[in-house]
Amino acid sequence: MEINNVFQPQTLLEAQEILSKYQNCLILAGGTDLILDLKRKHKQGEYLIDLNNITELKAITEKNDEIIIGSMVTFADLLNSKVIQKYFNGLYLAAKTMGSPQIRNMATIGGNIINGAAAADIIPCIICLDGMLEFTSKEVIRYISCEEYFQKIDTEHIKSHEVLTNIIIPKRTVYSGYYKLGKRNSLSIARLNTAISIIMNNDTIQSLAICLGAVGRYPFRVKEIETKAYGKTLEYLYSEEILSNLEKIVYESIKTRKTMPFKKEAVKGVYKLALEKALGEVIR
Repeated sequence: MEINNVFQPQTLLEAQEILSKYQNCLILAGGTDLILDLKRKHKQGEYLIDLNNITELKAITEKNDEIIIGSMVTFADLLNSKVIQKYFNGLYLAAKTMGSPQIRNMATIGGNIINGAAAADIIPCIICLDGMLEFTSKEVIRYISCEEYFQKIDTEHIKSHEVLTNIIIPKRTVYSGYYKLGKRNSLSIARLNTAISIIMNNDTIQSLAICLGAVGRYPFRVKEIETKAYGKTLEYLYSEEILSNLEKIVYESIKTRKTMPFKKEAVKGVYKLALEKALGEVIR
C-alpha cells in the first residue's frame, strides 16, 4: 500500500476531522522512526497526516499542580526548557542523551511514546513520574497512565481515530534520574536504561519508582523493590538486597535471550548511575 496523499492540518480539530473521514492513516510526528519504517515497508498506509504545523501540540505548560507537555515537543525543546530542568531532572537527562543534535531537533516525545520501543528513552522517565497520556479523537478525550498504557498495550494501544495530544505529569518535589547504557554513548540505542524517581519525607523515602527499559517488550516498574524502600533512608537504595533483586528481575524477564547474562550484571551499574543522577539533586 502506497501513500496517496499527505495532509498537513493546521489545528488539532482539523487533524481529528481527517482521521474520522479517512481510513489507513499514518501519523507523522518527528518522523525519525516512521520515515525509515516506510522505506523498509515495515509500516504501510494510504494517507499520511503531518502534525508539524499544529502549534498547540508544541507547548510545555506549567499549572498549579501539573506540567503539560505537548506531544509534538521535541527532545531539543525538553532539553532547553527551564520548566523541565526545574522539576524533572530525569526527563532532562533522557533528552540530553537521546541521539545526535539533529535527531533531538526532530524527534518528538509523542513519537517516542507511540513508537513504543523496548529501549525508548523517554518512556521509563514518564512512567517513574506517574505521567498520564491524553488521547483525543473527534468524539472523546481518553486519559490513561503511561504505565498502564504499556501494561495493557494490546487493548489500550492508540486507536486509528486518535491523536496523542499531551503528556501530563504531577508537579511535586521529586528527585529523578536517568541513565542509559549504549555502545556509543548518546548516539546509540540503549542496550539497557533505567529511570528513578524519589519522594522524601524528611530523611526517609516516602515513595520510590524504578523503571527498567530494554529488558522486556516494554519498560516496566519493579514494584517489589519500591515497596520495600518505603520508610527507609537513602542508604538502603545502595543495599545488596536491591542489587540482587534487580539481577533476579532481569533474569526472569529475559532469561531465554542471549543478552541475559550481560544485562543481568549491567543492570546494577546502570541503576546506581541513575540513582546518583537523582541523588545529586538531593545533595544540591
